[in-house]
Amino acid sequence: MSNDDNDSKSRMLTIWTVVLILCIVIVGGFLTWFSYKNTQDELSNIADQIDPNKIELGFTAEDYNIPASAEQVTTGVYIDRIKSISLKDNIWTVDFYIWFKWTGNLDPGENFQVVDGSIDKKEAILNTTKGSEEYALYKVTATITKKFDMFRFPEDEQFLTIDIQDKQLGRDKLIYIPDNTSSKVGPEVNIPGYTVNTLKMVEKPFYYNTTMGNPDSNSTTYSQLRTGIFLTREDLTVLFISLIGIFIGVFAAIMSLLIISFQGRFSMEGSAMFVGITNMVLITNLAPTGTVTVGHLITAFGLFIIALCLFESAISLSYNKQNMTDLARRLDLRTLSILAIGFIAVVVAIMVVAW
Repeated sequence: MSNDDNDSKSRMLTIWTVVLILCIVIVGGFLTWFSYKNTQDELSNIADQIDPNKIELGFTAEDYNIPASAEQVTTGVYIDRIKSISLKDNIWTVDFYIWFKWTGNLDPGENFQVVDGSIDKKEAILNTTKGSEEYALYKVTATITKKFDMFRFPEDEQFLTIDIQDKQLGRDKLIYIPDNTSSKVGPEVNIPGYTVNTLKMVEKPFYYNTTMGNPDSNSTTYSQLRTGIFLTREDLTVLFISLIGIFIGVFAAIMSLLIISFQGRFSMEGSAMFVGITNMVLITNLAPTGTVTVGHLITAFGLFIIALCLFESAISLSYNKQNMTDLARRLDLRTLSILAIGFIAVVVAIMVVAW
């Protein structure tokens, strides 16, 4: 074999190596950046919902001051049970106790509503008066619509909120004062797959940007009591169960590069592609319609790696037919090592920036 032939093969191998690494860096880098950006947006959204110092859109710092004319109603919540939660349907149902302490001519217990939800059942438990202070305790079952933060699925964290608001009185007449001392999550509250963390409460001003057709009314700002429960995944079980198909598919496709028989190799890589597509369908069915998740990104990158295996096998087959078996074998082994390292590196990077 001439030196020119050796040099030509070395150049081919070098060019393929550079192209392969560039493909992985570009695609993997974009997916990692996409994962980081969406994770930061999601975490920021969760933090803003319960941050008492966050000035929300449409308000100024002065709007958060307590109006002198408003009756202050100390309000607390005890979460008794989370009856159901559907991440796919964006809905959850909760049993909770809510109490009000106030003075003045008000009836906050009869006039409150659950924003973005419906009260399925409300039962008055206790109503007492001590001096000038009124106290009322209710047990409520509510079904609440919630756009869950699903990008980090299947290792997502969720922030469930119960937003309480008076139906009639504006913030200039009634303002909720969170009872953070007594408000808690019951010890029996349990959601499979999640750890239920502590409860937080904050009061925020809220307004509807419409008079709702009432010519005698201006847009009213209401006091909204926001109760938040933070949920975190217990472990990585859901992650590995959800993605085990693509992990096996990528492993099979990469290992197929060691097979001499191209018929067997293409058969294994085709099967790996089928498994990867099935895994993508599984992830899609678990998440709400139209939602892109970390699970989708990892599965998509796995399919990209399997496609590169198929493409390399086609090139290797061509070299074999030209009696360049040595170059084909070197190409197989070089591709195997690059794809294996690249897949592991990118998947780890995506997971690290997402958690």
